[in-house]
Amino acid sequence: MRPKAEYRAKGPSTLQLLLRDPEYTDRLAAFLRSVGQRPLVREPGQIEVDAPDEELDAYLRVWTVLHPEAPVELQA
Repeated sequence: MRPKAEYRAKGPSTLQLLLRDPEYTDRLAAFLRSVGQRPLVREPGQIEVDAPDEELDAYLRVWTVLHPEAPVELQA
């Protein structure tokens, strides 16, 4: 389970997003681009993004509603 924004340091930071199903990597990257982020796909199932914590947390909540079958883990 990923930590919520209030438990992480505030402000932008480089975070790794890990997908259990690597088939969703490009979809998540496209979703993040659509909300103004600049994701960097490291490999299938792994994306890095620099974003304010609260903002990224909100985007990932929306992603989870849209794609409940594709959970994302967050690593700092």
